[in-house]
Amino acid sequence: MAASRQLSWLEAVFDMAGLTAPQLQQVRRWGPACFTAACAWLLLLIVGEAPIARATGLALAVMGVTAGMRPMGLVASVAGGLTLTLSPVFWSQAAGAVTQPGSIVIAAILAAIALFCASFLLKRHELALGLVIVLFAVIFWSQISAAQSLRLTVLVVAWLLFLLIDMLMLTNPRPGFKPPQSPQRWHLAGIPLLFAVGTLNDPLVTLFVAAILLALLLSYARLPGWYWLGILAIAVAGAYLLAQTYLLAESPLLLPLGWRDAQRWLALGEYPLAQFGWVGIALACVGVARLARWYPPLGTVTIIAFASYMLFGLTYIGSHRDVLLLPLIIIQVIWMTYAVNSISQWVNKSLKNKAGLWIHLVSALYLALPALLLLEVLQI
Repeated sequence: MAASRQLSWLEAVFDMAGLTAPQLQQVRRWGPACFTAACAWLLLLIVGEAPIARATGLALAVMGVTAGMRPMGLVASVAGGLTLTLSPVFWSQAAGAVTQPGSIVIAAILAAIALFCASFLLKRHELALGLVIVLFAVIFWSQISAAQSLRLTVLVVAWLLFLLIDMLMLTNPRPGFKPPQSPQRWHLAGIPLLFAVGTLNDPLVTLFVAAILLALLLSYARLPGWYWLGILAIAVAGAYLLAQTYLLAESPLLLPLGWRDAQRWLALGEYPLAQFGWVGIALACVGVARLARWYPPLGTVTIIAFASYMLFGLTYIGSHRDVLLLPLIIIQVIWMTYAVNSISQWVNKSLKNKAGLWIHLVSALYLALPALLLLEVLQI
């Protein structure tokens, strides 16, 4: 009864705000992601002392990951987004920055205006997505004047994973929940666009090609031949840049047979362990197992993306390995969040609460992980 009264009170507030049913649905969908991004932005700006442009870029990456995890629960997705923000390797991206020109902030505001106009006034979501991606890339390359920007790579990977997750959950929903639907146009437009921008900036994004091709095949979308050729052309160009950067350089950065060294497996295993401890490893194992059970296409695609970066980690012998392998941590957080959602669903079903109260209560325990990470950041 209390839950129904709360829902009625929220609906009354939204009615007073004049929101229609579709607008209310969009608020429920994007509200947690926007809230988490705002919290991440404030943490990076105040605690991390990051410049505004860098804090904004990282917060937008957190927003993309949180939006992808939104179907896994409101509270769990917020906790997952904050966990990613405060993970040691992600948090390290806020430090050691120089002050960037104010023009990049102005340009970011213009990009936001372009997003609003295209998405809400013209009702063209795919156009809005394309404008923001292109404008953000142009801003980074014109103001920072550096290729292979790690922050831009993180941003592209975060939103690429969002598109893949959102598309696969739409086209391959959990059996018995809702019928499958065709992918949206902005899914199909955003994936190659993000893939192209990410590959041109950092050839490591090419490692997503197997996951992207499989996701498109599992979406059962009827795509023209030129679309597949475009994806393959981006992949070939990325493979060439990847070879030029890591294999054909004066000092090669890849050891092709490094995966046969047991010590490298142990060293790579310590990487996710250093981020979230054994609890994170356990949650990730539960999450990927349940994801493969209830959302097999999504589970398979994330496993392939994870394996691609894992193979790179086993063969890479250069510096900044932790930062280059950040997509592994993003995928791990997604698995951890789904594990929390699965556990909360099981507890709620066992206790037979029709209002879903235990789903929120159990998911709230997940907030302890970002809280502990924050204490480490504050060195308390």
